[in-house]
Amino acid sequence: MLFLGFYGCFLSIFGQDVAFFEQENDLNLDWQEQILQQIDIENLGEAAYGELIDELSDLVIWSDTTTSSILDGRLKKNVIWSSNRTLNQRAGYIDQSAGRQSLNKAYLGDPWHHSVRYRLQYGKHWQAGLNMEKDAGETWRHQFPAFDSWHAFIRAKDIRITSNLKLQDAVVGHYRLRMGCGLLINQGFSLGKQYLSRQLTQQRTNTISPFASNAEYGYMQGTAMNLRIGEHFSLLPYVSARQIDGTYHSDRHVLTALQDDGYHRTQTEDSHRHAAWEIVSGARLGWRGEWYDVGIHGTYTQLQYDYIRNNLYYNTNYFRGHQFAQFSADYTFRAFGAFLRGEFAVDDKGAIANLTALQYGLTDNWTTTLLYRYYGLKYRQLHGSSLGENSEMQGEQGVTLNIDGQISAHWQLQGMMDLFWFGQPQYGIRDNTSQGLEGMVRLLYSHRKVNGSLAYRIKKKGDYFRHSFDGMLSIEPNGSFSSKTQLRARIYNRKKDDIVTNSYGFAVSQSFAWNCSTWKSCPFSLVGQACYFHTDDYDSRIYLTEKAILYGFGLPMLYGEGLRYSVTGTLKIGPHINVDLKWAMTNYANRATISSDLQEIKGNNQQDLWLQLRLKL
Repeated sequence: MLFLGFYGCFLSIFGQDVAFFEQENDLNLDWQEQILQQIDIENLGEAAYGELIDELSDLVIWSDTTTSSILDGRLKKNVIWSSNRTLNQRAGYIDQSAGRQSLNKAYLGDPWHHSVRYRLQYGKHWQAGLNMEKDAGETWRHQFPAFDSWHAFIRAKDIRITSNLKLQDAVVGHYRLRMGCGLLINQGFSLGKQYLSRQLTQQRTNTISPFASNAEYGYMQGTAMNLRIGEHFSLLPYVSARQIDGTYHSDRHVLTALQDDGYHRTQTEDSHRHAAWEIVSGARLGWRGEWYDVGIHGTYTQLQYDYIRNNLYYNTNYFRGHQFAQFSADYTFRAFGAFLRGEFAVDDKGAIANLTALQYGLTDNWTTTLLYRYYGLKYRQLHGSSLGENSEMQGEQGVTLNIDGQISAHWQLQGMMDLFWFGQPQYGIRDNTSQGLEGMVRLLYSHRKVNGSLAYRIKKKGDYFRHSFDGMLSIEPNGSFSSKTQLRARIYNRKKDDIVTNSYGFAVSQSFAWNCSTWKSCPFSLVGQACYFHTDDYDSRIYLTEKAILYGFGLPMLYGEGLRYSVTGTLKIGPHINVDLKWAMTNYANRATISSDLQEIKGNNQQDLWLQLRLKL
């Protein structure tokens, strides 16, 4: 439910957006630490948390090498195979008889998660890729390619067709779109309000990206191209036809729910597979000059069956039906040290949405950004996403202020304040009107061998108040050894029926990393980490950054009391082979079982194993 605008106008690294690498002053900080401090992950439920981790695990799998120094005509191929599983036996695998599977009391497949990613690049102009995945609990399928899901694409870039016509980018297969400020379509990845509000003032938008993730949602299937016509005009048409998961009722020929978690582990989950076809088509016509970029965009979405959501207190005005159209005008202006970007959208029922961002450089070292958003009470969308509290972008107004400054050569300050108002009930908030606030301040220190940060975040929404404190210190005395210390604390206040309840949580973590280059033919690295955590309940849970297999993402969610250990190693075998391995164990002091239902583990510890093989061909 609460991805909270996690999709935005971000820069692309081959379909996965890692915009913070563009921030020079953040380069010395761990990129996972930056993500953890930017997103409001604590507001996610466990299901949405799992989806987020799937996305983050693909974040830097593939880099867009079209701007590198590859010679035309040179063929490059890469393969990454990854597998992982929980070593403890979960309840869903104990008895997998046909009878229990028919009652959804057992998983259909084995406990291993597998993924294979293949990429081919020919010169600077051509790319192709294939991604295949089977989640833990899913069965191998009888048809090609045997994996539960797969995605493929062919991409062409920077090809001159005529003197006045250039193909800037084109993808056939699976792809993502980022259009305008995301009010109609935005399938990129972003990191929450602070970074999204800053990145909305970046100049790259209206882009096509190959879908390089193993996620099973948030993409198009068909073709899209970006054409440059003459000096000032551009045209970006696209069309997509794909099958989506959902709950289909054959007696009424309607959909009552859409699923985007991609799980097909039980018979019920598998029955939701490919419930209906979804067709999306549209185009953007742009006009660009030296100090401006404006465009108009229209899109049309049609589902095979009527989508009739179950009526709940917060979704009265959400999209229902089987088709709708949207139109928007987006604009960018640069003048007198200011940067203005915005988008105004309207659907075929006349409901409107608007987002405007203004950035101004106060001095050479200090920049401020002000954003205003208005999402109408009945504005409808299925593929848009932008800054906001409500993932449906409906019935919400808000003002966001960002201030970023360089205090000195080594010190940087970042601040964000967001005020928001709702004009209808929200998930977890039954009032017809409500309001809230979110604020964050972060102090960063960066030096050659020492890097650190201190952050405080506050959020008031509905009946709860949350305070978060985070500290990180990283020391690298030489190129072979480094250490990282993390301290995190949470205070969660909830008021219900004039009764105030408080819960507290904290965690301290220490890691050490060693890179061995003595064996020049087979260099390797090791990272070990230990953490103690103590929280009163789930509301005061703690998230830590943790070394993962290379190109992976480690963000364990911890609540209760216990210890967590992990060891991660990478071995380089010659110039073409890398082997990665990770083992982690969480030992709880206050529970006899872990998780519930089919995921339940008998005992107080959980062990997980990850394996990865990377080949450059």
